[in-house]
Amino acid sequence: MVSPEALLRLIGAFATMYLVALGHSLFEKSGILNLAIDGVFFLATGVTTALVVPLYYSLVGYGLSPVVPAILTGLIAGLATAVVGAFMAWSLTKLPISHGAVGLSLMFLGYGLGIIAGYEVRLRIGSIRPYAIPDSLEVYLTILIATVVVGFAVYYLLNNTVLGTSMRACGENPHVALALGADVAKIRVIAGLLGFYILGIGASFFVLIWQKYWDIKAYLLAYGWLAFTIALSAGRHPLVLLPFAALFGGLVEFSITLQAMFGLQADLAKMIPFIAALALMVIYGSTRLRRIFEPPTSLGRIFYKEERTI
Repeated sequence: MVSPEALLRLIGAFATMYLVALGHSLFEKSGILNLAIDGVFFLATGVTTALVVPLYYSLVGYGLSPVVPAILTGLIAGLATAVVGAFMAWSLTKLPISHGAVGLSLMFLGYGLGIIAGYEVRLRIGSIRPYAIPDSLEVYLTILIATVVVGFAVYYLLNNTVLGTSMRACGENPHVALALGADVAKIRVIAGLLGFYILGIGASFFVLIWQKYWDIKAYLLAYGWLAFTIALSAGRHPLVLLPFAALFGGLVEFSITLQAMFGLQADLAKMIPFIAALALMVIYGSTRLRRIFEPPTSLGRIFYKEERTI
């Protein structure tokens, strides 16, 4: 039987991995390859660490619940990553440059900015736990429900709205979408804003409700790349992401438990989620799943509309 504490941590792991994978998937549906995901993940955790402490002392002093500054911090962290998403979408649509080069450059930039944002506060206050979401089952269940609702909202957006249809059209063939009157740059920037906003909120949950710590070495954990694998394996489908996020979140969270159960070495236990990710990638690439969950046709391809001259 899962203990209450383990249940809270599992909810935190699921909410974090699901929202990061969901935001990433929404962005890539527009045809932009997002290799910046891990750096943006770390940037959001650094911004969260920098903001949660001052907001806590500013708002709790007025009698507000500790939940309020924590949630507000997550929303602001999402704004910081949304700026990155908008820039990435605009530059890769307006300029004839490589998606991989821009994505990896922004990834390393995210590592650096995340360290700058979070290091001073972490050095001064030590543990983030007193300022994070309180360990309350009621609060965690509310966050869980809200997370799933966001997933269904993104599914509805992509499949039942003009904007969502336009995003998918830009991902399949931006030239055709442009010929049919779609503003490809505008649509992709909106996808960048929405996708990276969700991604940033999910990454902030790493600090606020899941691990409740932050350290420079956190960028070595590669949770962003795990979210990338979740999105790839689930075909970037908002609802199929749900069980995959729960699986990988559980593997990360209970790797120590698996270590004790099977007598594994500590380093090997930490590798379990990544071994599972590698196995899933192999299964995805060598079976019909690759066709069922086929990525957008124009994902990662350069789209550049030259200005016409008279």
